[in-house]
Amino acid sequence: MLKRSVLIALIAVAVTTFLSCDTATILMGKLILQTGQTGDVQNCKVQLFVSQDLTGNPVKEVGSEQSGDMTRSPFEFTEVLPGYYYLLAWKDLSGDGTVSDGDIVGIHGGTYRHGYGGSQVTVVDGKTTDVGEIVMMIYKELIITAAGSRSQGGTVTDFTYSFNYDVTLTSLTLNFPGFDPIADPDAPGAKMAGTTYNSSGWNAGGQPMPTGAHTLNFVGTWDGVAFAVDVIV
Repeated sequence: MLKRSVLIALIAVAVTTFLSCDTATILMGKLILQTGQTGDVQNCKVQLFVSQDLTGNPVKEVGSEQSGDMTRSPFEFTEVLPGYYYLLAWKDLSGDGTVSDGDIVGIHGGTYRHGYGGSQVTVVDGKTTDVGEIVMMIYKELIITAAGSRSQGGTVTDFTYSFNYDVTLTSLTLNFPGFDPIADPDAPGAKMAGTTYNSSGWNAGGQPMPTGAHTLNFVGTWDGVAFAVDVIV
């Protein structure tokens, strides 16, 4: 009886140990390049955030696989804590450490834009969550470069500005310190990427022009989308 009881006890322990083994908590998916885009989605950063606006540091990061296909690349997170996350996948082609113009980027459940992380991903303990396909595309960001200078003994202020994409400018409003905003009547119209434009000859009847920060407000359309951008000069 003693030997038989020990054997039963050992079997019971083995069964209990087997049943208590944890099942891995996994989050997986696949990056795919949007049709018509050119790029390589292999070896992208895939990051999980707790904030919908993707602020703060990612709580976990993996690299997508070197699949041999530039248009498709699987990824997998293991040992993920259960919870709710937002997923960002991107390749830092500019090397500036942030999602910027020309990078390849995608999110779960939407199209990436700054401050928008798409739809939430739910990770359940002991389960494998497959988020499916994350559509990746080249990110386009409108960048306006502007500068100002004073001439004729500080009595005249001139501005130059340029765009990194073709735009249609609706208005350019100049904000001089201490003065009411002034619209440049010559600014509206089509503007070509990389071309430098001038807003010059601003004066106060021979009096010294104000110094300090000037705000140039650009309003128009770009790539079919309206924009309103303030640039500090």
